[in-house]
Amino acid sequence: MPYRRDWIQPQVGPMGFANTQKVIGRVVNISVADNVTANTIGAFRVPAGFTVTGIILVGTDMDSATAMLLNIGDAGLATRYFTGLNTQAAVTSQTLAATGLLYLNTVDTEILVTIATQATTPVAGTLAVYLIGFMAQ
Repeated sequence: MPYRRDWIQPQVGPMGFANTQKVIGRVVNISVADNVTANTIGAFRVPAGFTVTGIILVGTDMDSATAMLLNIGDAGLATRYFTGLNTQAAVTSQTLAATGLLYLNTVDTEILVTIATQATTPVAGTLAVYLIGFMAQ
C-alpha cells in the first residue's frame, strides 16, 4: 500500500492553557495516481497531548462514476476519525467516529487519508480535513 506525504507541518502555535480549543488541519490534494484502494496520504500531524472533540470534512467530486470512499485515521487505526466518506459528489461532514471522540494523542501523530474504495473513473480533487480538539497536557 503506497504512501504519499502531502503536508508541510503547519505550526500549531503556543499550546496555551490546558483545554484551550485548537483546530488543526489543512486542504489535502488527492491526485488521480493516489486513487487506488489502500493507498494512504499523509495529511498533517497533531501534537502529543491533542484530544479530539470534532471533525470538519469538505471534499470535491473525485469520481465521475461510482462511489470513491475515504477513511480518516492514523497509523494505529485507519478509521479512527471517519469511515467511508463518499466523494462521488462534493461532500461535507462533521460526524466524528465514536473511536475518535475524546481520543488523546499521546505522541505526535500523523493524520492519514486512506482510499477505502477507489474510484471507477477517478478525478483529481481536494479534501479539507480539520480536527477540532484541545491540548490536554
